[in-house]
Amino acid sequence: MKILAIVGTNAPFSYNRFLAQFIAKHYSDKADIEVKEVDKLTPFCRTEMADDTIKAWIEDVKNADGIIITTPEYDHTIPAALKSSLEWLGSHAGPNVMKMKPVAVAGASYGAQGTGRAQEDMREILLSPDMSANVLPGNEVLIGQAPDKFNKETGELTDEATIKQLDGMMDNFFKFVEQAHK
Repeated sequence: MKILAIVGTNAPFSYNRFLAQFIAKHYSDKADIEVKEVDKLTPFCRTEMADDTIKAWIEDVKNADGIIITTPEYDHTIPAALKSSLEWLGSHAGPNVMKMKPVAVAGASYGAQGTGRAQEDMREILLSPDMSANVLPGNEVLIGQAPDKFNKETGELTDEATIKQLDGMMDNFFKFVEQAHK
């Protein structure tokens, strides 16, 4: 099973990068999970043709069995860099890039509420007609107070309750991806 864990920010330091890296390492016995960054992607412009970095991005997403997006919350929504990276995967990329692609969403933030609003926006985008992704229902991992839950030096998620919640979501996601490919 080939999974992409997308870091949903272009910030040089991000707890969501730590989260994507933790997912890739912690669940490596269940799937081949590759962490993908959006920070070097050309910003989306409908009138521009996709350059080589965007063509590679589209191919990586096409070839993945499933996608996990880790998003921070900026002003109650997803970061512009993440939105731009997703716009390349919509109708601009041609049909079937995201259509029925299994996707899970998680996120970490400094605030107490986690990334609830950003995840809600992310799900709306993924379910839009141009995307039509197959979003894992009923599973939210909202990591609030992220500095208290990760080791800032190693990037390891250290909060046992959060790891347990993430374990549940990931178990459900692996089953979800398997069902999608039957």
